[in-house]
This record gives sequence, C-alpha cells and structure tokens, in this order.
Amino acid sequence: MKTKKNFETLDIYLTAFLIYHGLRPTLESRNGKIIFSFPQSDDLYRLMTEYNSDIPIPCASYVTTIKMVRSWMLAKKGEPHE
Repeated sequence: MKTKKNFETLDIYLTAFLIYHGLRPTLESRNGKIIFSFPQSDDLYRLMTEYNSDIPIPCASYVTTIKMVRSWMLAKKGEPHE
C-alpha cells in the first residue's frame, strides 16, 4: 500500500491562507514546535502559488483565520505529551 505524502510547514500565515481556502491540516507537536501537515494535492500547490503571488484576500476574514490557527496551536501545546 502506497502512503500519501504530506506537506509540512511551521508557517502560520501560509497555513491560515490554506485553511481560508478550504484545506484542513493536522497539527503535530514536535520538539516544542507546532507542525502543520497538509495532504499533497494539486489544490495545495495551486493555493501555495497563489499565496506566493500575493493574490488579494479579505483582510478581516484572513486575520480571523490566523487567530483561529493560533488558538489551535495553544491548545495543541497544552495537550499532554505522548
């Protein structure tokens, strides 16, 4: 069985952009840092290209998404270690 690879990032702003556009990451605490992991897909790479091309995005909605991601990070950091 072939395992699908993931794209991992520490970038909260890219993560918020991807979430705003409908992608959902898993979060992992690794060495005190939160890693955002997205399944690799054509949509992921298209959105990353759009992010790096500085496409317009509604500011208030994007900032709200950033705040949501930060709250997820804090919750993940507060979880007991395995």
